Amino acid sequence: MKVYIKTPSRLHLGMIDLNGNLGRLYGSLGLSVSTPSFEAIIEPGPSDIVVEPYDVSIKEFAEKSKSVLGMVNGFTVRVMEKIPRHVGLGSGTQMLLGIATGLANLMDVEISVEELAIKLGRGTMSGIGTAVFKHGGFIIDGGISPNRKKLPPVITRINFPERWPIVLVIPSGIRGLNEDEEEIAFRKLGIQPEWIAEKISRLVLMKLIPNILEEDVWGFGEALSEVQRLVGTYFSGVQGGTFSNELTQLCIKTMLDNGAAGAGQSSWGPTAYGFTDSIKSAERIASALNDVLAGRGVVLITNALNSGAIIRRI
Repeated sequence: MKVYIKTPSRLHLGMIDLNGNLGRLYGSLGLSVSTPSFEAIIEPGPSDIVVEPYDVSIKEFAEKSKSVLGMVNGFTVRVMEKIPRHVGLGSGTQMLLGIATGLANLMDVEISVEELAIKLGRGTMSGIGTAVFKHGGFIIDGGISPNRKKLPPVITRINFPERWPIVLVIPSGIRGLNEDEEEIAFRKLGIQPEWIAEKISRLVLMKLIPNILEEDVWGFGEALSEVQRLVGTYFSGVQGGTFSNELTQLCIKTMLDNGAAGAGQSSWGPTAYGFTDSIKSAERIASALNDVLAGRGVVLITNALNSGAIIRRI
């Protein structure tokens, strides 16, 4: 028996409240996208863990999953596609949960995605990765209460228009922060001004969400770009500007200048994204980005995914 796994990537679109004076912190906006994805087959093996082709991160994820599930026997993970690491696409959570859920299926262990996430140490700041893995779509979580080891609750999950093309650009030679570096960065940040959290909240509630539901990409894009500007203003103290590096910033400007309805940086970057209303527009934006990059990165056209990871026996 074998288990087939396919997970989405996730875009982290921003945080709502880094002030915390209401008793909760963060509150994340996120979206599941179909490409890049993590795709693999897990099959029983001898006592060792084998990853083909070998990848150090996937080997570590496999070892952690085996430990958490109390598995004695070994297994092989045959990887067909993987999500780039530390570029802002949520690769750690998606690939770790994918392997762990696949192993649980292989072993007939009944455990929820949320339980696995907690055991694996995921979702301590944002619940977007776990929710995207389970449900897909557009997600808003309610942040965390200090000193409570729970996943942030999902406030809303909305089907996102899959007909809106999403242009992704992944600059090469630049990496975002890992989990340890992220924790240090948050400690360095001062308290976010209350007015920023208030303005982001209003934009999300009264403009961003309604325009998703009414399928108005231009209204959605305007709200998202402003949320990104506000979030980036706060994070500029640790990332050196509104966005994490000059190339990502240039790519975001290029997307907006060439007709993107809205654009921004996913998580700590360097991945940038732009939303538009047609494949023709997306292709025009992608062409402009390739000119700007001049070989210094990858441009993809993808779309939202309104379903969670695929885990099935084959």
